[in-house]
Amino acid sequence: MRCTSLLLLIFCATAAVRESFGAVDFFHLDEQEGRWQLIDPEGNPFFLRGLNHFGDGTHMPWNLEESWGDAASWRRGLPDRLREWGFNYLPPSIGPSHIDPAKTGGAKERSKLVTRVPEWSASDFSEVDFPFTIFLEYPMQYMAGPNLPDVFSQEFRDAVDERCREVCLPLKDNPNLIGYHFCHNPPWHPRTPSYDLWIDNITKPGTAGRKEWVELMRRIYGTIDRWRETYGVPIESWEEIETLDDPLRGYVSNERMLEDRDAFMRRICEEWYRVYSEAVRRYDSNHLILGDRNTLHLQPLPAYAIEIMKRYIDVLSVNVMGPPDTVYSLLERATRNWDGPIHLADTGAGIYEPGLLRSGYQAKDLGEFEEVYSGLMQMSIDHPQIVGFGWCGFFETPPPGARSGLVDVRTGEPIRERLEIMKKWNAWIRERETGME
Repeated sequence: MRCTSLLLLIFCATAAVRESFGAVDFFHLDEQEGRWQLIDPEGNPFFLRGLNHFGDGTHMPWNLEESWGDAASWRRGLPDRLREWGFNYLPPSIGPSHIDPAKTGGAKERSKLVTRVPEWSASDFSEVDFPFTIFLEYPMQYMAGPNLPDVFSQEFRDAVDERCREVCLPLKDNPNLIGYHFCHNPPWHPRTPSYDLWIDNITKPGTAGRKEWVELMRRIYGTIDRWRETYGVPIESWEEIETLDDPLRGYVSNERMLEDRDAFMRRICEEWYRVYSEAVRRYDSNHLILGDRNTLHLQPLPAYAIEIMKRYIDVLSVNVMGPPDTVYSLLERATRNWDGPIHLADTGAGIYEPGLLRSGYQAKDLGEFEEVYSGLMQMSIDHPQIVGFGWCGFFETPPPGARSGLVDVRTGEPIRERLEIMKKWNAWIRERETGME
């Protein structure tokens, strides 16, 4: 009895001490007078700095077997290297993963040398004992092209629930996990090619999306007569719309039809974030919801999408390439509507190589490369919403690959001139980490 009482006393005293110091067990956010910070489980400011695209350890590096033996050994060796270089977390592992051309036959064009690899499993991340973020990536890593999901269907809800149960449940008590990303680049902006494709795919006859669209039309137009004034389809009842092959194609008023599509995409967006966020929280109430990684230099985020995200995610995650002025200008639209923390999830600059056409920003030389990296650090001090970044990326591959990495994919060794730049500025930001408030 005395032993039980003593244990209870120790437990209560420990809890009181933890409460008095504000200690928590997981990464969390803090906001003071409009400035946001990520706080680690020990209660210390933690400015995210990581290297993206380190692959799954089987295709990268090319000398994996000779140097490490197997993928598990390579994964376990990552944290020590990253700590030495001044990085403090692992972004999601997903590719692109570049394959050693010596081990492949046929032509050596990019399509033969690059593949998309799945996210590491929860156990893969857990074994490295290092802070990390993770992708849930259902139904795909990059939300583009055909076969985007009918978010209103039971099948979608069940599949997201299963994915979150598989990933979030075993990680809910892991203190190294920072939070969850969903996918890359859902096409919320009308100018993205998959915007119309997604709407058309999920409004086919007999789908849950078609029923949702009809319900939206009833709310907007009120009567079937008013709906016909826009779409010109000679039907007499709302129920008939559900049987039409393609009611979104026929229209009299193009302007109103486009407004209807925008209104329907807002419903898709709302359902996407609601289903995902509720599924995450069913299995894990401890970690941050980082949402999708949205590439601002390719598709701006509409105001409606940001307003929806406010209800479901903790951090706005964006991908943007270029020097600070470019990053600032691309963030402006988002920050007019988003007043919370921002994670520059995939950012950086490559070194220009003649003849290489890249979608990312290309620095003309090593000096400009340093300007981009150091400017990113200074911007992170100056901007009250930025809580960290993931640099693009870990591996540097020969043409036709990426040109912004730190480690030569062929040898697994760092590129020394880039490493020294990054180490210098990582040390600079580390000295200022506690003062970013």
